[in-house]
Amino acid sequence: MADIYIGLSGYSYKPWQGPSRFYPSALKQSDFLTYYSTRYRTVELDGVWFRLPTLAAVTKWIDQTPAHFVFSVKAHRAITHLKRLNPEALPFLQTMLDHLAPLAEKRKLGPILLQLPPNLKRDNDRLTDFLKSLPSTYRWAIEFRHDSWNDSTVEGLLRRFHVAWATVETDDRPAEYRDTSDFEYARLRRSQYSSKDLVKWGDYFMQARKNGKECYVYCKHEDEGSPWVWADRLLKITGGDMLPSRNHR
Repeated sequence: MADIYIGLSGYSYKPWQGPSRFYPSALKQSDFLTYYSTRYRTVELDGVWFRLPTLAAVTKWIDQTPAHFVFSVKAHRAITHLKRLNPEALPFLQTMLDHLAPLAEKRKLGPILLQLPPNLKRDNDRLTDFLKSLPSTYRWAIEFRHDSWNDSTVEGLLRRFHVAWATVETDDRPAEYRDTSDFEYARLRRSQYSSKDLVKWGDYFMQARKNGKECYVYCKHEDEGSPWVWADRLLKITGGDMLPSRNHR
């Protein structure tokens, strides 16, 4: 049966530590990932968007997490925001994959998210050329943030290249539900989620699983927020068990 991976966008936030927070007060920040991996089986690495990880950092990620743990990655901004999917982005994309290679070798690398800037308008030719160049040995998802991309032609292109249309919900934009790949990639980015909202999302992921699709689901990473409350609730709704933890909440 396909699986539903539920986690948070990032893990290293000091404001998540303290009484009634995610991390115990006495926990060293260097042990945050180890503790996080006792609660969830996946994390979205937003930090790669800012800078590529060193080999030492990637090795530490591997060593601090169990074999079943999966890292999804938000692709570096040079690819999406600076080079804007143009051919000049491809050498840097390969460099990023080289840095992530140890995760792939250990089968701990999940989908790679390509988040486009909100001012990048639809360009079918540019998108086609870029998608053609993506190595098919990796799972790719793309997040569109300009309304011009909400087009059936774009949907067809993603389906052709087996790239997931990221299902992203924010306070300003509703989610686009597009069936373009054999997996779902969802980012829940609203400031608040009610129980009713989470049940609706849970039903959506369970239906996707029933259809044979793996789901990768990440809740918003606000420093002062408590996105783990939503993730925990989604785990219960979808029948996923939270992993045993030390000093749970």
